[in-house]
Amino acid sequence: MRDEGQPVDISQILVSEEVRQIRRERWSGILALAQGEVAKGLYFIDGDTVFAASTVEEDRLGANLYRIGRITEAQFRTAMAEAQAPGRRLGQALIDAGVIRPAELAAAVIGQTERIVLSVLRWTNGRLQRRPMDRPLPPDLILHLSTPRLLVLGARLFPNPRLLEPVLGRPGVRLRRAFPAPFEYDQLPTSPPERAVLALCAREKTLAEVLRLPHPRPQLLRAIYGLVAGGLLETLEPVAVEVPLPVSVPLAEPSPPTNPSLSDYTPLDDAGPPARSPGQPEVPSNPEIGEQKARSMLERGQREAAVELLRQLVERFPEARGCRRLLAMTESQSDFRKEVERHFLKALEGDPDDVELRHRLATYYRRSGMSGRAMTQLRLVLSVDPGHAGAWRDLGELEAGEGRRGR
Repeated sequence: MRDEGQPVDISQILVSEEVRQIRRERWSGILALAQGEVAKGLYFIDGDTVFAASTVEEDRLGANLYRIGRITEAQFRTAMAEAQAPGRRLGQALIDAGVIRPAELAAAVIGQTERIVLSVLRWTNGRLQRRPMDRPLPPDLILHLSTPRLLVLGARLFPNPRLLEPVLGRPGVRLRRAFPAPFEYDQLPTSPPERAVLALCAREKTLAEVLRLPHPRPQLLRAIYGLVAGGLLETLEPVAVEVPLPVSVPLAEPSPPTNPSLSDYTPLDDAGPPARSPGQPEVPSNPEIGEQKARSMLERGQREAAVELLRQLVERFPEARGCRRLLAMTESQSDFRKEVERHFLKALEGDPDDVELRHRLATYYRRSGMSGRAMTQLRLVLSVDPGHAGAWRDLGELEAGEGRRGR
């Protein structure tokens, strides 16, 4: 069991492995993480993820509702002003004003919390630290989240799959599909590598055998690790929980010593060197490293520099889907431009089942007044994920609007 209060360099352990260990120990407390000026916290009760917090403005409930077009800026500001009263929360202010329904708020809070968890599962530098909760979470803040599901989704987004291989263990490690599954995996949109791995491991196979499947190795590594971390595959030999990463595969640039206190999520010292000029970002020779660097910039609030870096990466590596996807998602916060639409559509060509990206494109169209295009994309989301609550809500609102205009 890791000592509480002892900071750990994330370049020496995967955040997902720390979460898995917390789950095994049934630990309760806060996993505080810091990267540059960004601080986030994951809350656990008996090993289950129940809440998350962040200092990043875009991670907050009101900002997210505004970004996806669910509330207007005026509604956001009014609710924020009302939420300043003691014991008053933004969500309740929005409900009392009739802006959103309680069920919508609950779905938005869960989505916001899951986004924070998934964002830190991508981190490969910074610091993490276990801390006890000073006081229990209020019952109305405790969420029922599936940690195994989040670990699967986090592995899909992990920027450097080479770092997953040493954690999986030796080539002779044996893998077998777990029954029953720890969550309803069939309700997730699945990738071809994941389906192939699960099919192969219906009978016991070695890691070496699974890695010979005819899929790109980075995709296979993400698929295998995600299925193991999410409990859909069981290992018949111990998988290392904490393995020093190979020196030849650096996770991040060297970090200076940090302040060991993370009380109230006070950010630690910058985990990397000062950012380059936003107009002249250094372009890595590897698109995956470039994408990781752009994400780090976005986490630190350096949006313009990240966008410029992503544009250069897409120009240099036209087939780098991850860079193009991140560029489209980042630039979708601005006014409509054909170039941004092109990035969305090109990235979706590489993975038509990417419901998160397609839903964001639908939101982009909707905010730009293109209801027809938005509805087309929402129907495509629902064809892949029939249970996508956000898509059903948005499509219903758009269709209701079309009906009112037709009267």
